[in-house]
This record gives sequence, structure tokens and C-alpha cells, in this order.
Amino acid sequence: MALPSGPLKYDPSADERFPWRAVSNLSLAAAVLFAAMALARFRTWHNDTFDLAFYTRLVWGAGRGDLWNPLVGAPLWGLHLSLVLIPLGLIGRVVSVVPLLLVVQAAAVAAAGIPLARIASRRVGHPAAPYLALAVYLLFPTIGSIASYEFHPSSLALLPLCLALDFFDQRRAVAGIVALALATTCREDVALCAALAGLALALQPAHRRAGLAAFVGFTAWFAVYLFVVAPHYLPRTGSLQLHYGHLGSSPTAILAQLLRHPVATLRALATPVRLLYVPRLLAPVALLSLLRPRWLLPALAPVAINLLSQFPTAVQVHSHYSTLAVPFVIVSAIHGAAWIMAVGALQSERYGLLVAVAVSVCSVTTQHRAGVLPVLGRRFHAADHRADRRQTALDAITAIVPPDASFTGPDYTLAHFAERTRIFRFKQPPDRAAEYVLLSTEHRNLHTGTQELWRNAEEVTVRNALYWRRYGVWTVVGDYVVMREHWPVRTYARGRYVEFGADPRVHAAHADVGRALTIAGYGITPIEHGSHVTLLLVANEPWPYDLGFELAWGPMHPVVDRQDPARTYAFLPYDGVFMASFVRPGEVTRTEVDLPASPEELRAHGLWFGARRIDGSRLEAASPHWTRLPE
Repeated sequence: MALPSGPLKYDPSADERFPWRAVSNLSLAAAVLFAAMALARFRTWHNDTFDLAFYTRLVWGAGRGDLWNPLVGAPLWGLHLSLVLIPLGLIGRVVSVVPLLLVVQAAAVAAAGIPLARIASRRVGHPAAPYLALAVYLLFPTIGSIASYEFHPSSLALLPLCLALDFFDQRRAVAGIVALALATTCREDVALCAALAGLALALQPAHRRAGLAAFVGFTAWFAVYLFVVAPHYLPRTGSLQLHYGHLGSSPTAILAQLLRHPVATLRALATPVRLLYVPRLLAPVALLSLLRPRWLLPALAPVAINLLSQFPTAVQVHSHYSTLAVPFVIVSAIHGAAWIMAVGALQSERYGLLVAVAVSVCSVTTQHRAGVLPVLGRRFHAADHRADRRQTALDAITAIVPPDASFTGPDYTLAHFAERTRIFRFKQPPDRAAEYVLLSTEHRNLHTGTQELWRNAEEVTVRNALYWRRYGVWTVVGDYVVMREHWPVRTYARGRYVEFGADPRVHAAHADVGRALTIAGYGITPIEHGSHVTLLLVANEPWPYDLGFELAWGPMHPVVDRQDPARTYAFLPYDGVFMASFVRPGEVTRTEVDLPASPEELRAHGLWFGARRIDGSRLEAASPHWTRLPE
């Protein structure tokens, strides 16, 4: 039997039979699901990365004629060129920007499946083909991830890219090239895909001239941006260094490195995760794309970009970095399925059934392993879309931080504050002063009672920020500390930790803990599931900024060269929001802590106090490791 080698024939009358209503309704349902997941994740403050805030600020600024993005210190065209954000910015003048971006993204991603279903209807011809193509597209792990988490302009490019492929399939080359041009307005790297799509089009003799013109035009557009525009506006540190800093500090240097040392580059790419990247991209379509690989050509651009990157998620199939490859993987797989059915023309139904089963199994399997869709995806976590203590605290903080004030905080909070003139990523030390600084202490919940509470990297960041003399603690809500520029560092502490009135919960009890610290009194109050301990402490001389405390109880037992109580509990002085170094010599201070033991347990063998540095050593070389509190 002679195998078909040229372009496969298709049935143009399939367009008349295309199930528009059913396919559109399925796409609409997917858009609603994606939008609901994205909005719920945003509303509950579980967007843990930076991208949504970055593009929200760009869109908000573009709608107001402000094309500078303070988050990265570059204009709209400095880090990426996304002209599509300008019209979105105009819409953002009348609606909230974040919901606008998330809903538009969900709609564009879901709608992109319709042109793919049309191609499947023409090429395969079976009534079930458009539904299967749409399902495979929606189940592709990348699709659910990009449509339900963060925002990226490359996601918007999916719709015009798929429309272009549909036009090309209809032999409408000019309309397809126009659609490719619209896609390039989403991000500059889409131009590379568009250029290679033109090259793939040129492989058909009837469209060779148009395809080559598209290849040259889009390649020139990308080159002008990358080598002429971007170098003048790229921020000093940004995604270029993050992804390709190992190759060079500029686009020209990166290209020179690749040309001078191709063997070394290829050797660096030969890691297991990179070698598996392409097979994982093709796994959802059961590798059918390899049978008719012409339309895989445009996917080489994002694949090569991701393979060269040193960023860990760049070569993960569910990450947004794989977005631009998806349409071409799906379309080439449709052509591969049509090729198989053409080979077995006498038994095309049987061959088609085998293809459908293989693709369905592979699609559902990869969605389970790497997807985020409810029920099917293993990476779906319901907690990421539900309200918790984080939302309660951060909603309250949002309500009290003035809308016209500059702000910085953890990445996952920035999108909620992005619609303002001055917003910065949190850095330490800060390179740009914000009026309000938000610190997260959520990490403390993971290390409660252990010395890791003082030592972990997140606590070092908080401690250093609290030590800035330029800022003072303005308020504390839940696991978050809000600091305000030029706010006195002792204002929040007054009445809580210093300069407080008589406290009926404590009784006088004198005990020296070395030369620098004296215990002036303490009290134990029963609470549910434990005891509340209040300590009155006096600084006889300045304390170090990394001071930590421990309380201990239970029978003593030997540990190396000393005797330790059976139970110990580490905690931060003054709830970890007032620096010990701010305590004045001779001042009586109050610190409190909840212990997981009843008052009777604490008194049974005595309550012991220890003052430590972050490495666990004693406050002073001469001070005792444990000091028993007087009864």
C-alpha cells in the first residue's frame, strides 16, 4: 500500500457540519471554570509568584498614560513588549484590573480550542473528532495551569495563533499571517513562533512566497526588539539574568556565547530533565505529532528558549513557559491522526478508534500527573482556592493601607496593591523606599517552640527589616507586620512591651540571668490546652538584636556538659515584632508566650528561663544556661 506523502486531503464541507453550539458551550464552560479558579485563588491571596502583580501594574499604568513599571524599574517595553496590554489598560480605567486580566485570559485560552476543533473536524472527518481535539487541548497540563493561575500575555496569544492555524488549514494564507501579527502584540517572543509558522507555511508550494515573507518579517521584528530596543531598557537585574545569566549579560553576549561554544551548550543541555522535556510535551497527544511534524516547526522557538534557560520551571510541562508550544503540538497531532487513518483507509474507523483511545489515555494520564484541574489533576489543591487566616489578615491590612501610598511586601501580596503609582518588590536592604512595608511571619507557625524559629532564612529577613531605623512597626494583624516609613520604632511597643501599667497577672520575682538581664517578675495563667506565661525583664545593658528566649520545665537530665529540663520551648521576645536592641538599659519590659503545658506541669519541677543568641549559645559567656524562676 502506498503511504500518503503530500498534504493530506480534507473535507471542506466539514465546516458546514461543524457543531458550533456544542463546541462553543464546552469552551464557555471551560472558560468559566478557569476564571472561577483564578479569581478564587487571587481572592484568597494564594497567587504565590510575582507575575500577576507585574502585569496588573503595567495594565493599570498603561490606562493612565504611565508606561513605567516601578516593580522592575523599566518601561512597558523594557522587560517584555506586550502592546496588547494598552487596550486592556483603557478598559481597566472603568473596571478592576486583576479580575479583568484573569477573565480575559480564561476566555482567550478556552476559546483557542475552537479553531483546533475545526481543524480536527476537517482533517479527521469523524463527528467525534472536534470534541476529542477540544478535550485534549483543555486537558493539556499547560492550559489549565496558565488559565487558572497568575497572568501572562503569552496566554492571550493562544487564540490568534490557533486562528492562524485554522486559516492556514483553510488555505487562507493572508488571513493567517494577519492573525500571527495580532499574536505578536501579546509578547515579543511570539514573533519567533510566528516566523517559524511562516516557514512551515512556505513548505507548501502554493504559499511559499507568503510564508517566506512572514518568516523574514517576523524574524526582523523580533531581532529589532531583542538587539536594538531591549538592551537600552532592560532592568539591571531581571528575567534575562534569571534565565540566561549563565550565558551572558545581554542578548548579544548570549548569542555570541551560543555561537562560540555550541558543544559546551549542548553538553549543558544533556541533563535528564531537559532530555525528557520534549517527550513530556508530546506525551498528551501520544507522540502523534512526530508522524506529521511540519507544524512542530514553530514549537522549536519556545522549546529552545526553555531548554537554554537555567530557571527550574522553564522545562516543566505545566509551566507557562510551554504555552506557545501547545497549539503546534495539538495541530501536528491532528495531522498525525489523519495520516494514520489515511494509511488504513479500508479500516479507518478501527484505526481512528485506536488513535482516540491512545490519545485519551495519554491526555488524562498527563493531566493527572501534572495538571491542576479539579478531580483529574494531581497538582490541584482545594486549599489554594479557599479562604483561610491569610485572607482574613490581609483583607484587613488592605483596608487600612492608604490607596495612594507606596507599598512593598511579599510577592503574593503585590497584585492586591498593584493599582497604585508606586509599588516595589521587597528587597533587603531596600533599594527604593516605600511608605508601607508588609512583613510575613507565617513561617513562624512551622517552627513554633524550636530554635529554628530564630535561625531560618525567613526570620533573618524579618529581623533585619525590624532593625531598620527608617521604619517602625505600625500595626500587626495575624501573621503580618505592617511597618511605616519614619514611624517611631517604639510607638507600637508602648503599653504592650514597654511603658505599661501594673500587670495583675505577674508577681515580683528577682533572678539575675548573667550581667545583662534580670528577671523582675513572672506569672502563669491557665488557658485552653496550656498556660500563658508573662515575664517582666530588665535590660542592665544593651541587648543584641538577635536575642531569643527559651522556657523549660520537667525533670532535669544530663545533656553533654550540662543539665537540661525535659521540655523546652523557644520563642521570640516581644512577639517577634519589637527588637530586643531597642530596649533601653534599666527599663522594665514585658514579654509573653503560650506554652503547651498546664500550670501544674510547669510548677511540678520548676520553670526555667534561658536567654540565647540565634546560634543557641548563651547571652553571655558567664551567664548560666538555665535560670530557675523563683516560686
